Amino acid sequence: MAKELPNIDLHIHTLYSDGTSNVEDAIRQAASNGLEAIAITDHYHMIGTERFGGYVSEIVSNSKSAPLRVLVGLEIHLQGASIPFIGKNEHGIDLVLADPIGGGADDLKGLRKNQILEYFAEAYSSICKNPEVDIIAHPLNLGRFDQFRLFSDIDPWLPEHLIKKAKEGNKYLEVMSGMSWWFPRSEVDRFTKEYTAFIRHGFDEGVRFSIGSDAHCVHGVGNTVWSRKILSSVGATCDDIIKV
Repeated sequence: MAKELPNIDLHIHTLYSDGTSNVEDAIRQAASNGLEAIAITDHYHMIGTERFGGYVSEIVSNSKSAPLRVLVGLEIHLQGASIPFIGKNEHGIDLVLADPIGGGADDLKGLRKNQILEYFAEAYSSICKNPEVDIIAHPLNLGRFDQFRLFSDIDPWLPEHLIKKAKEGNKYLEVMSGMSWWFPRSEVDRFTKEYTAFIRHGFDEGVRFSIGSDAHCVHGVGNTVWSRKILSSVGATCDDIIKV
């Protein structure tokens, strides 16, 4: 019998970065929604070194009485051509998500299509070699560049490259429920169909996945309906999802 997908949300933002809710409220909402586990994953560059210790301790403190597992996470971004070293083990970080789009996103808008594709290819290679990274956040999030109105506007070699590198680096691909936000000019049903084909290919190649809402307010915590629909449609079970 196939094992059901876990009820988890491993991508949540709070007031420590660009979210609108505090850590306590995010955890309470997760408990209200009956989640098994969550990760608070604020943007590393927005937390800042002065607040970093407080960020970790606040998550740990609020997790002690929670009826679910609460992970201390971070979302990190490329700085130039590399991922910053964060000292994951030393600082008690459980989970790291990485996104190729960093502070230089505006610079990418001036590039030609092939140059953007090459940038993402190099970024994914770098991310997948980094031992501190666990999860590729919202993979192939190119839809807010003018050259990529549809998901199918991405040349097929880039998804192939990402799947190969994720497998080599033992990284999880996130299936993020708000992924259609990244492709605002694509009709939702078409985007869902095209993205499902990408996830199915990764599944067939033996890649494993993470589930996240990318919630930026308390009401988004646990909203992973789209993620679970996609994963179920390709035949994924809990055995194919990151263990937390």
